[in-house]
Amino acid sequence: MSRADGKTEILVVAGVIEKAGQYLLAQRPVDASQANLWEFPGGKVEQGETPEQALERELFEELAITTRTGCWLADSVFDYGDKVIHLKGYLSHWQAGELKLHSHQDVVWVQAGEMAEYALCPADLPIVEALRHR
Repeated sequence: MSRADGKTEILVVAGVIEKAGQYLLAQRPVDASQANLWEFPGGKVEQGETPEQALERELFEELAITTRTGCWLADSVFDYGDKVIHLKGYLSHWQAGELKLHSHQDVVWVQAGEMAEYALCPADLPIVEALRHR
């Protein structure tokens, strides 16, 4: 989607996967935008998809797990200079599958209070804040 300032705005979804009081963070690859930063996994919403459908597809493609999208947590709009990301964060419930990394270099399970110890993508920070207030 094109904005008034001429920049492209990309709708992206992120899944906050919780298990036993811990949350999954994934580390972006060294050759990607925002290299080596940590994020809640997810990806772009394709034409014709709802955000929930996109999130379930992306988590399957990136991590080989089947999920069910839960409640919305937060929206974040972040200008990365060349593009603007509109990120929608949702709780995601792991249904089946074993984690396999197809798009990330590493994953960690952390408690909400430990997230500040990780260099997170700026667009993910409002989701972290929303988790603190749950």
